[in-house]
Amino acid sequence: MLRSLRHCVKRLCQERRATAATEFAIILPALLMMLAGMTELARGIDEWRKLTLLARTLADLTGQGDTQNPISSSLMNDIISSSAAVMRPFDISKLNVVVSAMGVGVNGGTLIPTVCSSIANANAVARSSGSASDLVVPLGYQTVGMRYVQAEVSIVYTPMIGSTLTRLVGGIGNSITLTSNVPWPTRGGKTYGANTYKEVVLPASNAKACDGSAPDGSST
Repeated sequence: MLRSLRHCVKRLCQERRATAATEFAIILPALLMMLAGMTELARGIDEWRKLTLLARTLADLTGQGDTQNPISSSLMNDIISSSAAVMRPFDISKLNVVVSAMGVGVNGGTLIPTVCSSIANANAVARSSGSASDLVVPLGYQTVGMRYVQAEVSIVYTPMIGSTLTRLVGGIGNSITLTSNVPWPTRGGKTYGANTYKEVVLPASNAKACDGSAPDGSST
């Protein structure tokens, strides 16, 4: 009888080991997927954080202006080129950058964001001068005649592990576009015409201030 009892205990232990192995095999894929998802989420958040920092950096540096107006092309190129250092170690080959000098106008009592001058990197297209219907005047700048700088950046984020995870989340594609838009006060530049707010003028072949005057004309 004792021998029979030992045999039963031995079989029970073997069965428990087999059950544990089966349970582990069942949950292992879920655990691996959770690990991969957490890794991708952390990496995506880190790239978005750097993208936001880049938008702030571009707007801040541009808002400081230059010793001349419009800002020199070499200085503006250096400002945009800082993207590589800010975004490191992420690839910036798909980075879009648009920096615009903005003014606040009014139409029938409604504040209108107006593009005075704009510049972009090789991947993007600069904004056309005039009213920007897809933008709103940000809080803190809602005063007629106010001048500020708007930096708009975006980048295509591709998962490090692969595209399978993104396809499983809401049926989205194998890449995600991260964006960040940051307004920044103009601290440099000059005033033009009757306006009392300083503005920077971005380099262009026909660069003009917000009031349409030549940037090297009436200024203080």
